[in-house]
Amino acid sequence: MKPEAAAEAAAHLARCWQIGLKLTELPPNCRPRTTRDGMQVQVALVAELDLPVAGWKVGCTSKAAQRYLKIKEPIAGRLIATRLFENQVALPATGCRGIEGEFAFVLGRDLPPRKRPYTRAEVIAAIKTMRPALEIIDPRYEDWLKVNAASIVADLSGNGWLVLGAPVKRWRALDLRKEKVRVTVDGKPTAEGTGAEVLGDPLKVMTWLANFLRAYDGLKAGEVVTTGTCTGFFQAPETSTVVADFGRLGQVKVAFG
Repeated sequence: MKPEAAAEAAAHLARCWQIGLKLTELPPNCRPRTTRDGMQVQVALVAELDLPVAGWKVGCTSKAAQRYLKIKEPIAGRLIATRLFENQVALPATGCRGIEGEFAFVLGRDLPPRKRPYTRAEVIAAIKTMRPALEIIDPRYEDWLKVNAASIVADLSGNGWLVLGAPVKRWRALDLRKEKVRVTVDGKPTAEGTGAEVLGDPLKVMTWLANFLRAYDGLKAGEVVTTGTCTGFFQAPETSTVVADFGRLGQVKVAFG
């Protein structure tokens, strides 16, 4: 993708981020066509917004989502630090909000770019802690399911906010594939799943991201990575209270209004 086209796409998306507009889709002359194009626009968008990056989100970690978007692997997007919150936060009742219960990890040391792929053991050793999370999807498109996958990637893979629960002690002794996540909206059960919903294992997602980012800047100590929805995707009412219950691992609560 030509740099000027990536910059133009980023300018359109940045305007939406800044004043709350929604695009039908990016103009044809600056519309990304591939994941690499989308990642190029991400870089330009972060520069345009001039906001710090706190980590990464991984999306499309189920075969069904990949088939729907006609892709063969997950997608990744940068997390903006000003959109990262601690538990029990109140967020504005605006936009198209998709709710997803997820397992998130905080890196304890760098996983920099290199030629040799990272092993699962290396990635696990680099993780400092695990935290339950709620991701709020808020794309800059009127209907993000009608644009191409590269355009979603360009838009930081649709991230709106990420809310983190308390760090989990002794998480390494757990089989996260079997840990259940249940989401309620205003006390009503709405969705549930397990860690197995994301590529079969949240730690497999972490390994995928570490290796995907070998072609970019890698992962850095202190960054947060959220590994994709265990509870499917659904939209919460504009004014509502959402709770993701991870059982013995804790809860994450967000109030919209």
